[in-house]
This record gives sequence, structure tokens and C-alpha cells, in this order.
Amino acid sequence: MIVLCVAALAVAACHSNTSTTPTPSFTPGSSSPNPKITAAHILVTINGSPKPHIPVEESTPRSTASPRPGTPFQTINTNQNGKVEFTGLKPAKTYCWVAVLPKGKSFECAPWQTWQTSLISLGT
Repeated sequence: MIVLCVAALAVAACHSNTSTTPTPSFTPGSSSPNPKITAAHILVTINGSPKPHIPVEESTPRSTASPRPGTPFQTINTNQNGKVEFTGLKPAKTYCWVAVLPKGKSFECAPWQTWQTSLISLGT
């Protein structure tokens, strides 16, 4: 009986005349920065666990050709959840963040398309 019901549903689905338009899995991004977003959010983990009290340095890249961190102009320690927020950023700029870990450093340089829309993850 169950097999007959499943077969009937399969046949009905194959002969259905309704069509649906697939919904895109993402919304295309803007081609210009959002001037209202002036903060970046950073998460620091060690072995996948968020780590508090880790210093995170902020800078701009030394070179736009090969983004690597420049001289830090601000350092903030992560909170109890391993997160830190850097504010007052200029929407069209690229910024770099370096987490000073107990054993080494982790960094990322990100253009506005990344830091305005994503959580920046550093660490191991």
C-alpha cells in the first residue's frame, strides 16, 4: 500500500505542469561601498575555539599590489567571545588585521567588499 502511494506521488510529480523559478542562493553585491558601514568585526580562534584577550592590530596595506599588513595604528584585545570591533573605517579602503597569538601571528587584508559584509576570521 505504501509503495503504491509513493509511486502515485512520483507519477503526479512527473506530470505536473507547474513550474517554479529557482531562487538565487545569494544576492549580488553592490559595486560601491555602503557609506553607513564603518565597522569591521573580527573573530580570533585557536584550534577552532574563540579566544579572549588576544591583541588584534589594525593597519592599512603596505602596498595595494600585494596586500600585506603595514604599520599598526590601532590595537584592541578580543572580548570574552573572541571578537573585536574596529570602528571609524573609511568605506572604500582596504584594511589589514593581525592577531598576535601565543605562538605566531595570523592576518588578513580585506577590501570593503569583505569587511563590510563578512566576519573576518583569524587564528588557527
